[in-house]
Amino acid sequence: MANAVKLIAKYMERNAGGRDADTLRDLCLALESGAHFELSRLYELKAKAFGLAMAMIEEWRFDRHVMERRLQKYLVQEAT
Repeated sequence: MANAVKLIAKYMERNAGGRDADTLRDLCLALESGAHFELSRLYELKAKAFGLAMAMIEEWRFDRHVMERRLQKYLVQEAT
């Protein structure tokens, strides 16, 4: 998730106070905390910010998958 986070951080610095930067920040917070995020807000993003949001979601999903696989492997080892 580090690549998307870095790109979003740079975008937010360059676009501080903008609606797209706020939406990206809220998306990152929601993914991290499991909080609610209104998906319709993604539709309002400009193309660059939308691409960053999709990259963030993709990396977040991949990281969760890897974490679950590691946890399952650990639990199987502990059970034996």
